[in-house]
Amino acid sequence: MAAKKLAILIGLGIVTAIIFGPPWWRPVNPCVIGDMSARAQAQVPDALKEIYFDAQKIRVGLGSAAVGGWEGLGDAVAVDGSAWIRNTNSRSPKYYDTVSNRYFQSNGFIFVPPGIESEQQWRISSPTSLAQLRDALAKKNSTGVIFSGYVRLAPLRFIAIARPAIDGQPVSKNATYYYTRPMQSAPEAWVYVVGVAAASASLKRADHAWLSSMLIAPPSRQDAGVGQVHGLWLKSAPDGLHSPPRRDNILAVGQLMAETSMVEGELTLYPVTRAGSCDAAARAP
Repeated sequence: MAAKKLAILIGLGIVTAIIFGPPWWRPVNPCVIGDMSARAQAQVPDALKEIYFDAQKIRVGLGSAAVGGWEGLGDAVAVDGSAWIRNTNSRSPKYYDTVSNRYFQSNGFIFVPPGIESEQQWRISSPTSLAQLRDALAKKNSTGVIFSGYVRLAPLRFIAIARPAIDGQPVSKNATYYYTRPMQSAPEAWVYVVGVAAASASLKRADHAWLSSMLIAPPSRQDAGVGQVHGLWLKSAPDGLHSPPRRDNILAVGQLMAETSMVEGELTLYPVTRAGSCDAAARAP
């Protein structure tokens, strides 16, 4: 079959999506480290207690991670060979700071492995809330999509877990216990985001149990999109939309709130077809 390129312009009101797909393209199957319900239930599976993972075997990812011990398990993003973690160890001098390392532990993490050939690009040129973007992505990728890239937010609404989810107290039922630090905000900020979005209906699929344990669909929004987005808050604008985040430009890591508004940026999309455990693919040597 002769090589060809497909360019589709999708108008979604305030968001413009540009998709390029050569004929050899295949949807990405994301990898899941551990049990995605473990974080939600604040558990560390026995099989993972002594296992370390290598961020250099991850293209982009998000979830929970720890450096230096499980007592520091916090919100995390992996990109460009490093895992960036909000430290939840209250006894550490770096408590609630953002730390990074190539190697990390995790009880729940979803990632895209390196070597993916195809890309779908979404360009944001008009103000849109994170909730609106999530709904738009879910509409076009009902079974799920992982996305990453730089966005400029105005304003920024940022929060992170402040206690390690390792004591068996479910996170969603004990939010006031885990989220003891106030939400951080800024009138404007650049953030490198990594997120996952899907249609609420897809969470009921048997092969999407990993996703349903990660995302909670509000009863009143069964037909809308659900998702979770973590980000690296930058001190200043990135060198370029396709450049990896510079270590000296990262201020903090955490979760973006749904009311956060994006005014510009570009996201790379990785459609989800199915996902499974691939701990071995990212384990440290």
